[in-house]
Amino acid sequence: MAKYSVVFQPSESVIEAVKELKEQLSAKIGWYPSKNSLAHVTICEFEYDLTTYENIKSRIANYCRYQIPFEVTFNAFEQYPNGAFFIAPDKESKSKMAAIMKEIPKQIQFPVNHKSSEPHISIGRKLTEDQIKIAYRLFDAVNLNFICIGITIRIFNPDRKQYDVLETIPFLSEIEPEKEQLTLF
Repeated sequence: MAKYSVVFQPSESVIEAVKELKEQLSAKIGWYPSKNSLAHVTICEFEYDLTTYENIKSRIANYCRYQIPFEVTFNAFEQYPNGAFFIAPDKESKSKMAAIMKEIPKQIQFPVNHKSSEPHISIGRKLTEDQIKIAYRLFDAVNLNFICIGITIRIFNPDRKQYDVLETIPFLSEIEPEKEQLTLF
């Protein structure tokens, strides 16, 4: 059985910008959880064998056929009570991403280990109160933009203890058959 993560994968420029923020924070506080994780927005995670994975991938691909790529903006530093320090999206981006994040686990139709409903890009996890204060002093403004072009599926690499990109399923902007039929009348 393999461990999979379903995410929105930002553009390379956003991945690099977040990597730089993580390096700056690390220079001040040392190593911390998620320091080496590449920027992503988690949708859900699951563990299944290859046959079940292929079934899940097919369900996600079918859903993605009818989705339209959209632009998102992440423009605020925020924190969760559990010690997570992250970049939050603006209101419109949050709404668009959250709708898809809610729908993907339904489409999968298999139990998932973890699902997220709040889109965010983590800078650090399990940080102490003091480390979060340092992060807020270090970073005062952010404005990252990218186009969500699809859903990326990653697989956990036990050697690196990080996820590797397995594949990205593109949003194809097709019209759903029943919706297409309604437009004829």
